[in-house]
Amino acid sequence: MQKKDLKINRRAFIEATAVLGAASQMWSGAGVSPALAATAGDMTLEDMTALAEHYYSGLGYSPVKPSPVISNAEFNGGLNYDEDGMGAGATRSVYVVQPCARVEDALTPDKPGTLPLFTVLGFYPAEESTRQHRTRDLLTFMTVTAGLDPKRLRITTTDLARPLFPEFNSFGISAAQIRVQSLEKARAAGSGSGWFEPKGHPNKPAYASYSIEYVMSDGTEIEIADVGVEPVPPHHGGGAIGLDRMTMARNDRLAASGHETSTFKQAVEAEASRSGKPLPPGYYTILGLPQPG
Repeated sequence: MQKKDLKINRRAFIEATAVLGAASQMWSGAGVSPALAATAGDMTLEDMTALAEHYYSGLGYSPVKPSPVISNAEFNGGLNYDEDGMGAGATRSVYVVQPCARVEDALTPDKPGTLPLFTVLGFYPAEESTRQHRTRDLLTFMTVTAGLDPKRLRITTTDLARPLFPEFNSFGISAAQIRVQSLEKARAAGSGSGWFEPKGHPNKPAYASYSIEYVMSDGTEIEIADVGVEPVPPHHGGGAIGLDRMTMARNDRLAASGHETSTFKQAVEAEASRSGKPLPPGYYTILGLPQPG
């Protein structure tokens, strides 16, 4: 298959995330079936987002308002890193559609699937939800609703996730598709492939996890989700689905970072204008510009 760049139109989507539950309301009112959506042709980011919101709303999850792209923290150059903490204190299952940007990605712009601005759906299950139930919900979304081929999925984790291996297997993810690394190595990285604990993160998350990767038809592998293993407060075994990369996987086509630079620039500048905040250091780092002063 010839590799092509996938242009993900997100300008309207970034604006939509400021309105709580906009995509959920659109889909529930239209009565669109996720099963039908998964059999359609190429999907856009907006399609995948609406599909994910429709699915998790159907499981009883309620939407919460996303955080601004510009954070109030020094961490990550003053940009929002992830959805961590959005479900803290919730007494029900909740989800959030969160725009993010990571300064560390600017160091590897050629890494497959890397974008200067990306979107995750973070989900926080109710405390009583078991880890097996949460795993089945997630893999049903990926393989049945979104239509990903389970034979192309990979799991990277540690022995702490071994109780979930039967669940993986029940979705056609064989032992050969599960990569088990040492807990020591996973904790040193802290990236979510066995343990999530980014150094300097203001919320100080630290928990066992597993990552899910997808192998494109040309052999390129992209990470599409990070999920907690244990129901540890405030996460309760929640996780994050990369909606941009789910779209890439669904279409079997990568997006090029260059197409997204202007959208990142406009989104951060618009947020700075609305909030009165200065442009954060990460804005300049990601765009390759000198820092002011």
